[in-house]
Amino acid sequence: MATKNPSTDAHESDAHETDPHECPFCGEYVASPGKGFMLHVEENPECDADFDAWRDRVANDVPGGWAG
Repeated sequence: MATKNPSTDAHESDAHETDPHECPFCGEYVASPGKGFMLHVEENPECDADFDAWRDRVANDVPGGWAG
């Protein structure tokens, strides 16, 4: 799995909040949470593999599957 960017301090009070402009797999900035994230994943093989693994794990959580 990709290593998350250590620039964020895990001890900050808002460490539990996620930034929609941050890749959840490596911590890099993405231009947008939608298309920007997908472009980032396509350009970064480690994030792509992590994203595929995540989708496999949650595939049964959404009745009827994912629309995208």
